[in-house]
Amino acid sequence: MAQFDPIMREHLRRSQAKELSDNYLSKHIQNELISLVAKCTIDAIVEKVKKAKYYAVTMDCTPDLSHNEQLSVVLRIVNCETSKGISIHEHFVGFLQALDTTGKGLCESFLGHLETLGLDLSNCRGQSYDNGSNMQGKKQGVQKRVLELNSKALCVPCGSHTLNLVVGDAAKSSVTSISFFGLLQRLYTLFSYSVHRWSILTEHVKNFTLKALSTTRWESRVEAIKAVRYQLPEIVEALTALKEYAMEKRDAEVVSTAGSICKEMQRWPFVVSTIVWYNVLFQINKASKTLQSQKVCIETVRKEIRAVTEFLQEFRDDGFNTAKTEAREIAEKLEVEMSWPEVRQRRTTQQFEYEGKEQTQSTAEEIYKREFFLSLIDKALITLKERFSHMETFYELYGFLLH
Repeated sequence: MAQFDPIMREHLRRSQAKELSDNYLSKHIQNELISLVAKCTIDAIVEKVKKAKYYAVTMDCTPDLSHNEQLSVVLRIVNCETSKGISIHEHFVGFLQALDTTGKGLCESFLGHLETLGLDLSNCRGQSYDNGSNMQGKKQGVQKRVLELNSKALCVPCGSHTLNLVVGDAAKSSVTSISFFGLLQRLYTLFSYSVHRWSILTEHVKNFTLKALSTTRWESRVEAIKAVRYQLPEIVEALTALKEYAMEKRDAEVVSTAGSICKEMQRWPFVVSTIVWYNVLFQINKASKTLQSQKVCIETVRKEIRAVTEFLQEFRDDGFNTAKTEAREIAEKLEVEMSWPEVRQRRTTQQFEYEGKEQTQSTAEEIYKREFFLSLIDKALITLKERFSHMETFYELYGFLLH
């Protein structure tokens, strides 16, 4: 620090020259100084919160480097000043070691910290957590326990995180969707394994590079699908080149993996699935980015969620045909046969002669549409309604402020 701070440089010089009896450089004194600065900072924050009177709390758990669970606590207040007007401020007020990560344990840690800070829970007017069951649980979660103590501390979960969960639920709606994302991850893993493999990819794929699939930010997967959506022929060429390179190196594993991925990506159902998922994630991604804005209000949340819902409802009616039209152009470039794989249909055994025989049999395309496309859209619509149903309470309470 003395290299950049003249005051510190002079202090060290005087200490080394023994011109001072106390130099304040021991680890114990340094830690005490840090603690005193922290206490002064917390005291100033608490004074601001008490002046504002009402506050909202945001908490989240995360493991630290020592593998201990830490609960971060942030308080949000509305600051009213004559000179600056009205502004919203968020203040970090500490990490709490969470020995018990259940809803009961986290709630007790939070209440104990409020008591230490000298703040009254009755002045809490809002809660905001992720959608974990220990935080958001309707019976044993932190939000429920706080609501039992203060009915005015209504909970608003993170809108962007909630949208992630909607997409996550939809992605598990069918075997086809699960296999689709599994194939994209295998594709990225195959090329990212070595520098030489990645160079083969970049020789053929120029515009959008492949992305790894995030396990937490589902809407970000639109970037992973975007590379395949607009560069599928180029990716197939890269896979073919990698396969030929692996054959020269006598790497049987890479030859097999590249060949199987290449074959799977040149099937008509995969091309259609790519278009469907890209269109869905693109729309959800736009809403998610808007919800992450610092100035977003509940009316904006309502409009964005309604827009996503309306899109999904319209997409359910004509999205499959639209996807087939867009996929046809890609299929023609790849010379892919635009046919659906035949699926063996289960026949119901007739127990009695008077039972009617099945008159209709679904085509392969109808089965694919029902089991993949409609399952995806319906699951997204249902979970979207369920996960954002709590917002209606806030519209009823505060909607008049927006008119």
